[in-house]
Amino acid sequence: MMRRLIAIVIVAVLAAGAYGVYSLWWHSNYCKVERTDYKPPAERDEPQLSDDSLDERHPTFDAALVDSRPLREWEVNASAAVVRLDCPMIKPDVEGDMLRLRPSYAEAIQAARPLLPSASMLDGAAKQFDDGLYAAMDLACFRGELGFAPAAPDWVATVFQRLPPQSPARPFLAAALELAGKKVQVSRNETDERDRLLADFEQDQTASKPIGFYDWTPELKRVWRFYRFLQREFDQDHLAIPRDVAAVLKGDSKLLEQYRAINGFYGRLTAPLVCLPVDSLVGVHQNLAELAKQHGARHSMVAIFPPSTSRETELFERLFPFGLPGNVNLMTELIRRVRSGEVELKPGESDGWYQYQVYALETLLLPNKGQEKDRLQLTAQYKRRLVEAFKAMITKRRETHVRQTFKCAAQSLGPSGVSPRLRIEPCATFYLRTARAYAFVQAFLRATAGGERLIRLHGLKQGGRRPKTLDAELEATRQRFYGFYLIACEDLGMKPQLLDGEPVDRSAAKQTALKWLKSLDANQDLACDTRVSAPIYVDQAGRNTRIWATLGVRLAYVNASYARPPQVRPKAEGGPWKEVESWQLGESRYVIAVDESAEIELSGLRSLTRDELRAACDRYGTKEEILRGFGR
Repeated sequence: MMRRLIAIVIVAVLAAGAYGVYSLWWHSNYCKVERTDYKPPAERDEPQLSDDSLDERHPTFDAALVDSRPLREWEVNASAAVVRLDCPMIKPDVEGDMLRLRPSYAEAIQAARPLLPSASMLDGAAKQFDDGLYAAMDLACFRGELGFAPAAPDWVATVFQRLPPQSPARPFLAAALELAGKKVQVSRNETDERDRLLADFEQDQTASKPIGFYDWTPELKRVWRFYRFLQREFDQDHLAIPRDVAAVLKGDSKLLEQYRAINGFYGRLTAPLVCLPVDSLVGVHQNLAELAKQHGARHSMVAIFPPSTSRETELFERLFPFGLPGNVNLMTELIRRVRSGEVELKPGESDGWYQYQVYALETLLLPNKGQEKDRLQLTAQYKRRLVEAFKAMITKRRETHVRQTFKCAAQSLGPSGVSPRLRIEPCATFYLRTARAYAFVQAFLRATAGGERLIRLHGLKQGGRRPKTLDAELEATRQRFYGFYLIACEDLGMKPQLLDGEPVDRSAAKQTALKWLKSLDANQDLACDTRVSAPIYVDQAGRNTRIWATLGVRLAYVNASYARPPQVRPKAEGGPWKEVESWQLGESRYVIAVDESAEIELSGLRSLTRDELRAACDRYGTKEEILRGFGR
């Protein structure tokens, strides 16, 4: 028995020893590796993007384009260089804070240092001015402070007083005036019709509910409701109301002139009118289809104060005239057709400020249309970042115009010594076109409202008015975006391409932009909540509404390196330029603040105020949870 026990012990010891030897051998030859695969979130039907080919980029060397910022004792000339931009994926398990949605750029700035100002952030600050400008102009037109017409409700009241008794236009205009806070005397029968019209209007929240900056003050709410009510379109079979109004205008040339001035104002402040104005009926007998063709109106209908058209609504009306299929993403449809060339964003002679603003976004989808195309080699991931920037920026532009619109010291330098030195995201053409959009609206407002009025008027903000006058702030914003363009050009070693006679003081514009960039922490516009939404499609048959929304600000990486190197020479000695060797090149990594956007389907004919959207974002937290909360 004892011998058997000893044998068992010996066998156990030998087995343990053999296992130990085997384990040592295994671990000396093999190791266990844990790997986490990171894949970018797949968007349905997202555009197919690929890395740019370096072979297609051959900028010409220009000895005169010397960077104003020496690199230690070296001058740098990047005129023949190509910068490679990448937007590496964020790793949620180790960099989760980068993905956290913040309500403002100011909070993002505090979370990331140093931060490269992104095109999204620069545009986001300008959005606050845009809102204030549009609110001030809309309110001034409503009050009759622009000089070309009386207060809009007073104009409507005058037309009302000139209408014949029993005219169906009387209760219609009486309802509009009540929405403006102005009561007029009507008969009992007219009172019933007025109340019915108001009840129908209230039921359609996409028309009656003030959203965007229009819920800042009671008066702005009245502006929204008054104009939206009078944007109702009448078809060929329901022309009694517009014809009676047209008859009044035919008999009063002054009223007619004022009416055309009001509609002309909004046709340029936002975009051309989508349907016929009432004055198109004066003295003519053609049907609406013929008149629409003659006047270039998209809809064969007529309205007192018509809404404005846009390229995206024109596209969606053409694609989905009978309702919206449930699996369609409108933003994706728009992007696909802009990229294919089917939708042209360049403004025409009759276009307004909105189209100039949207045209500035074109190179986010089509980078090869930008002046900087030969200077940048973009990866597919960075192009995806630009597509996301487009989604957010066009949403914000629509939200600004939402009432008027129809439903992004050695001889050799060290190995990391030469890398791109970006001061802002290098979207040069976007900045230039944005500057020109502000130049357009500045010239339009000075010609329409007069410089003296702009000097007295102030843009609005929630809780009051902006401190600078509209004229001063509009000039500063125009100059600032020209400055951003000049900075981006210098960062890329690119010669600015301004038009002959384009009114730009290059030195002043650049200094204005640099000064603005140095004071990001104190910028009140960057502290504003960025989360906004705008209806884009109302499906009456399906009883739902599609909105575009921005859900907050998150952080992203941008890596910049030279795909083609710059050239350098000693600052003190001058002499010939010498191309930087590949081993001397480095990579710059930046953190940028970007908007997170989404297309959301709401049940019912309704829209969201800013407060309602922001409450939902705060309640759910992440983009996925927000979309689930809205039923997607």
